[in-house]
Amino acid sequence: MTDRGIGLARLVGGIFTPIGIIMLALAGWTGNRQYTILKTWPSVEAEVTRSEVTRGRDTEGNTMYGTEIEFRYVVDGREFQTPGSSSYQSSSYREMKKKTDEYAPGSHHSILYNPSDPAEIHFDAGYNFGFFFLPVILGAMGLVFTGLGAGVLWASRSEKPLRCPS
Repeated sequence: MTDRGIGLARLVGGIFTPIGIIMLALAGWTGNRQYTILKTWPSVEAEVTRSEVTRGRDTEGNTMYGTEIEFRYVVDGREFQTPGSSSYQSSSYREMKKKTDEYAPGSHHSILYNPSDPAEIHFDAGYNFGFFFLPVILGAMGLVFTGLGAGVLWASRSEKPLRCPS
């Protein structure tokens, strides 16, 4: 490998490795936040007042579907009517329609609420892929970036540039 190639490899490795480490840190932070929600937020029985499939676009212009479900519930004698949206979107209308059908108006469900702000809720919280989607994706990408970056750095350090003996 030439001096230029080693320099480029070190640059790539020097960029990928810290980006991967940052992604891993963000995955840990978001995963810990989701876990904290599951462990510390109290639950309350709530009645669904509205349930609908939402439609939007992703960054590439593809149609994506989500859910918006409004709940009515009482915390410490105060009534709240709060909308909540699913923790992920899908390109499958059928999948999101199934979720809104599960949360049909008039049905009752247990939801989690933030004790310091009862208007902040999660209705799909649980040990499932949808709730932990962001930490899983960030963690996977962080591992790939860190592994690639560290591998390129390691390979560039073991290479000795060829020198002309003259």
